[in-house]
Amino acid sequence: MNPTDTNQPSLARVDGKWELVLERTLEHPIEEVWAALTESGQLPSWGPFAADRDLTEPGPVQLAHMNNPEEDERRKGEVLTVEAPRLLVFRWGRDILRWELSSIGSQTILILRHSFTDDRMAPSYAAGWHLCLIGLTGILAGKQMPSMTGSNAFRYGWKELHDQFAKLFEAGNTLAD
Repeated sequence: MNPTDTNQPSLARVDGKWELVLERTLEHPIEEVWAALTESGQLPSWGPFAADRDLTEPGPVQLAHMNNPEEDERRKGEVLTVEAPRLLVFRWGRDILRWELSSIGSQTILILRHSFTDDRMAPSYAAGWHLCLIGLTGILAGKQMPSMTGSNAFRYGWKELHDQFAKLFEAGNTLAD
């Protein structure tokens, strides 16, 4: 993986919280992307957590970190909004993850909005989500992808990505309220 070959995330202050935004164009139909985002059997193959149920209905969900021995606790979550196959919003611990999907022909535009309170976490979240989205892209293409989350992320350029995004955010790629 080349850490410099990236779609750059943005960071903004929105309603008193920080919002990290990542956008990708995926060469797959929206229904396939939706299934990868919501089906508990698919989430661990690319994402940072395993869910105890599909994310297709509002309500409580338990989300366990993948491949991160330091944090083996399960975080309580809650699916807040489901508008299949275009919008999924859920709480993961204290953070809010908003997944927006739109179609352009056979492609899907994916926008992830991750809202959180501690701006010092922005480079870490950006690096982690970047790797997760590489995994998602590979899984959708039918590739056998290694886990690039948790402690495994360091093997796939997480540190370099973290440093790159820290510089990006320090250079002013943030917006005020």
